[in-house]
Amino acid sequence: MNIYFTGYTKKFLKKPHTNYWPWQYLVKTINEIGYNAYHIELSKVDFSKPHVFICWNSPDSIQLMEQYNPHKDSIILQKLTHLDIGPESKVWEANHDNFFEKLKTWCWPQYKKLELLDKSGYQFYAFGAKTDINSFEEKKRIVQKYKDKIFWIPWGTMTIPYQEILQSKPILSNFKYDIGFVGSKWGTNSRGNLWEWNHFLKPLINNVSSSYIAGRGTSKGIVSIKKHIKILKQSKICPIIHASGWKAEKGIMDRFWTVFSLGRFGVVDNLGVYDFFSEQDVVVEIDSDAYIDKSLYFIRNPQKQKKYIENVQKRIKTDFNQHIVWKNILNKIFKKH
Repeated sequence: MNIYFTGYTKKFLKKPHTNYWPWQYLVKTINEIGYNAYHIELSKVDFSKPHVFICWNSPDSIQLMEQYNPHKDSIILQKLTHLDIGPESKVWEANHDNFFEKLKTWCWPQYKKLELLDKSGYQFYAFGAKTDINSFEEKKRIVQKYKDKIFWIPWGTMTIPYQEILQSKPILSNFKYDIGFVGSKWGTNSRGNLWEWNHFLKPLINNVSSSYIAGRGTSKGIVSIKKHIKILKQSKICPIIHASGWKAEKGIMDRFWTVFSLGRFGVVDNLGVYDFFSEQDVVVEIDSDAYIDKSLYFIRNPQKQKKYIENVQKRIKTDFNQHIVWKNILNKIFKKH
């Protein structure tokens, strides 16, 4: 079977949606491990033949079935996140202080799609970043119901090529900037990372003499992957901040994995990192003032970063990379079919 990543092609918007980049990375990864993967317009797919379809939104798995009527022997994978683009999520309102409490009573519409897939007759699975399940009743109910269908993954970098990950070593000198950060400044007071930007990143920038901040929503704007990597490699510290929703769910996103995959370092603002590493392996701080203090310490003392980089890199090279993750996922799926 061919494997198709759906939606988020360059034509989706004048400027590619942020999901364009991980889809592109995963296509390359899956081809490298021996499968045939594509990220193309769905109008170019022959739906009369069985394929594997990997969906998030636009279309999600349900829209894919309704709009394209895939061959009945196709396999559908749904990416899981706490919000989707449906009507419930569009009216979602929360802020940093009450995000966790809001999620406790949330309806989890993306997860509920698994119940619709279960009734569809299609073979289906789901995948998502490893997150807290037990704190959220409805999420827990659905996950327990479909525990054999869901792959919880360390999100891993969607930026650094696999061979570069394997060859990477700690970078501890020849820096150009105190701070390097590449990522979108996005959302509203109800969702996104504006709170973290204003309380963690901006005050830290104001405390150093040099920084390079790029990405959608910043004054420098979007940069190429090559430039992205160069910025991080040239920075004494690469702050690792998450949107409020991901901190509430304890989901560790791409930035953490990318920074350490390059041999760089950042203080982490998300307790979910302890699902993968011990307190001796990473530096975590959820209080904004303490986060800034710890980051400034490591800017002044980059040699102190070495043991943390080595500890995290060791596990990234052996376990927490997309090659390992997707080889395991696809082997399990195709072994059953």
